[in-house]
Amino acid sequence: MAKDLIIIGAGGDGKNIAEIVEEIDPEWNLLGFLDDDPSKQGIEINGVPVLGKIADIAKYNNCYYIILLGSAKDHFIKKRLVAKLGISLGNYATIIHPSARVSKYANIGRGSVILPGVTVMANAGLGNFVFVASNTNIGHDTKIGDYVTIAPLAAIAGHVTIEEGCYIGLNSSIRERVTIGKWSVVGLGAVALKDVPPFTTVVGNPAREIGKVNE
Repeated sequence: MAKDLIIIGAGGDGKNIAEIVEEIDPEWNLLGFLDDDPSKQGIEINGVPVLGKIADIAKYNNCYYIILLGSAKDHFIKKRLVAKLGISLGNYATIIHPSARVSKYANIGRGSVILPGVTVMANAGLGNFVFVASNTNIGHDTKIGDYVTIAPLAAIAGHVTIEEGCYIGLNSSIRERVTIGKWSVVGLGAVALKDVPPFTTVVGNPAREIGKVNE
């Protein structure tokens, strides 16, 4: 029997996940989006209705949810919202596109999303509420903490540690056995060859610090 699903966030990532859910039907029955943008109220996006604002979640019991909010400018928003909603972890869906190659020895947490063309190698571990965009490679034995966002085409080698809340930018690369400290940002195209301290933004090849991330 299909499970009812609500997507929180009707932006670009929300649209992508709605389409993926269609592709993996009949596992999910997508009810619609919740989004606080006034311009989206009462409309349909690619045939999927916007059911109301996020506060309207109380109207929908016994559902599964996926949160698709956040960006490099504010990647704390997802953690704040999870705390505010107070929903049981078991009621968050994990969505994996059929074209992703995920090792049977890898572990993927609740509320996480894996888009098309992603590879997750043996003994990798992804925490809860992790977002992995298209054509990313995650090497063996790599550990990725909760609330991490990985943009498309990232190349993450084996035995890497990415701590909670990091944002890994488009087409960036992380060398084996490097640790990216919590809530740090690895910028677009950056090549991280050494550890990055927590709350730090790095860019370039090799990656260099250009600033700090304010919580």
